[in-house]
Amino acid sequence: MSVTATHKARASPNDSIYTPQPLADYIIGMANIQSDEWVLDPCRGAGAFYDHLPSCHKAYCEITEDKDFYEWETPVDVVIGNPPYSQWNRWLEHTLNICKKRFVYLFSVLSLTPRRLKMIHDAGFGITQIYTTKVSWWMSQSIVIVAEKDKPSILQYSPNQQCPECGHMCGRGVRGNPPNVCAKPNKIDGFKV
Repeated sequence: MSVTATHKARASPNDSIYTPQPLADYIIGMANIQSDEWVLDPCRGAGAFYDHLPSCHKAYCEITEDKDFYEWETPVDVVIGNPPYSQWNRWLEHTLNICKKRFVYLFSVLSLTPRRLKMIHDAGFGITQIYTTKVSWWMSQSIVIVAEKDKPSILQYSPNQQCPECGHMCGRGVRGNPPNVCAKPNKIDGFKV
């Protein structure tokens, strides 16, 4: 498959948004990269991360150069970058499979969901640092996380809360249903009451 075809097959127009250099530099500092570590920038873009990493062993992926992150299989110590937001679940899953020590990613505030926090936790990573920022020309607030293998997390997640009356996601508070009343239809012997 050609570079163009591969890129078009996976890209969303909002996936190629470059990180401002001052923010990338701050994120690199959060990563605490050591000179003997192998570091991967999974989506190099214009090089805001890769070109400014401290002395270390480094590699990168970039779909427009036919270096597909999903084809990277070599374990690395650190993964750092600003991933394409349209691919978060798959991207995070692949990161968790190849990362040995820690990863540092920039999430939109709406992308750091309980499901993704659970994925991180279940893979044995704890979130050890959080940084919030706002880039004025991006759509929403952003969150940078540092997630480290076998470290306690400073951020906990809670599973979805079910309706306390019926114990299910019954529709309480959605689709016009009142938030303080169970939305499960009352039934006796199969008939609605």
